[in-house]
Amino acid sequence: MNLRLKIHLASASLVLIVVIGMMSSLYISEKKQLLNEIRREQKEDLEKLRSVYEEAMALDIEISLFNYIRTLVVNPEVSYAGIVNRDGSGWIYPGTDAGSLMYVDAKDKAVQEILNSGRLMRRLSVSARGERVIEISRPLDKGSYVRLAYSRKMINALIAERLALSLKKLTGVGILAIFFGLLLAHLLSRALSKPILNLMGATAAIAKGSKGITIPEAGKDELGKLTRTFNHMSKELVKLDELKDEFMSHVTHELRSPLTSIIATVELLDEMPEAHTKPKLRRSVDRLKYGSDRLNNLVDNILDLTRMEAGKMQFDIQPVNMGTLACEMADFFEPRAMEKNLFIRAEVPETLPRAMADPERIRQVLSNLIHNAIKFTNKGGITIWVRQIDKKIQVGVQDTGVGIPKENLATVFSKFETLKDTRDRVDKPVPGSGLGLNIVLNSVQSQNGKIWVESEVKKGTTFIFELPIDEDGTTVGTKTADTKESMSSPKQDRDRGSLRQPILMNDNESEQAVQGE
Repeated sequence: MNLRLKIHLASASLVLIVVIGMMSSLYISEKKQLLNEIRREQKEDLEKLRSVYEEAMALDIEISLFNYIRTLVVNPEVSYAGIVNRDGSGWIYPGTDAGSLMYVDAKDKAVQEILNSGRLMRRLSVSARGERVIEISRPLDKGSYVRLAYSRKMINALIAERLALSLKKLTGVGILAIFFGLLLAHLLSRALSKPILNLMGATAAIAKGSKGITIPEAGKDELGKLTRTFNHMSKELVKLDELKDEFMSHVTHELRSPLTSIIATVELLDEMPEAHTKPKLRRSVDRLKYGSDRLNNLVDNILDLTRMEAGKMQFDIQPVNMGTLACEMADFFEPRAMEKNLFIRAEVPETLPRAMADPERIRQVLSNLIHNAIKFTNKGGITIWVRQIDKKIQVGVQDTGVGIPKENLATVFSKFETLKDTRDRVDKPVPGSGLGLNIVLNSVQSQNGKIWVESEVKKGTTFIFELPIDEDGTTVGTKTADTKESMSSPKQDRDRGSLRQPILMNDNESEQAVQGE
């Protein structure tokens, strides 16, 4: 199916949908207006009946009330009219040939509903003659009620008659609208197809890597403006591509030079005898070594987003012990968490299947998520949990921070999304580039996984991602640091200067802990 035919069919479909939609809307509106008008007239009849009743009672002239009711029931739409007293007694005048009153029983269900309502009431009922009616009642000053019933059959017939007339008019107008709409759609498809086909061809060429592609201008209308804008964009893309390459080369050079010095200094510290005899120094050197390695990878991460978006990122997928990775990242971020007097812990099962993933990319994912969790948490802390769900390994980074508003959850993974209103609620806000979560999203998806976020304002946020398990592998235990306590406060950790031990749970405890969050 060519583009012209597609545009023609799309335009024709749109015309049909619009016309049918408008006709349906007008029909429904007409029906609603008609029902409202009928209800208004019924309410006016009831108010008139109330007024006549009160006047007749005040003057003690009941004949005037009966005369008015007789004029009401002459209308074929009115089934009966009547009175209900406070004690449940009363009568109705059905408008039959005999024209006699029918007295009601105080125990009658309809009478009890009227007395218990205490207000204007509309209900569906069945008359003594077996006729389906719409009855409306209204209380009076002395506890009595007036009743007025309309035949549903006659009301429905009246509505159907009026709607049939309206539908006939709407059908005629709709046919004319469809005819002219289809004619316009045909002309529009011919006018749009040629420049759009040119634009599609040029776009496909640029997508394949061609640069500097331009297309003939299509006049001075909007399509012409579109082609000129496209040509300008094509030229600017060439310039931006050159600037990007130059910028990336410069940034890589500027970052790698100081990092080389840092890594060399850390290696020298690692060779010092004190680094192997003093536990605190050993721990500091290990952290510096790990941190410098991670910072060295940050240079590559700057290029990662570009590679991911282009589909050129290489992933070394292999079996990974996610429990060990979670413990490793919790320990690495402990000093940063303690700076804000926050706890950070890992909750992992004692045994867990390996996940199929790139360990370095997963470290990058966890690093971004934990960094954000610390940044947006004022008190409490961060929990990194791991669990198995069917043939997936789920990892969650849960904080007790300020939370993300519900309306922002849909865009939280967007590029350059910084959530200013969320950052403003943090005690010590730290500016960010807005690229971290976008890199996380692309990285997880590229490893055959998925990621989502759950959050509630003032209660915290949980980022959860899942990866496929290594079905050919075996279940492994979680390697943790050796210490006496399973968890400690930031101050206690700072005083001891020792690694914390993540909380190890059996499978049941792990499932209960996650479900209880």
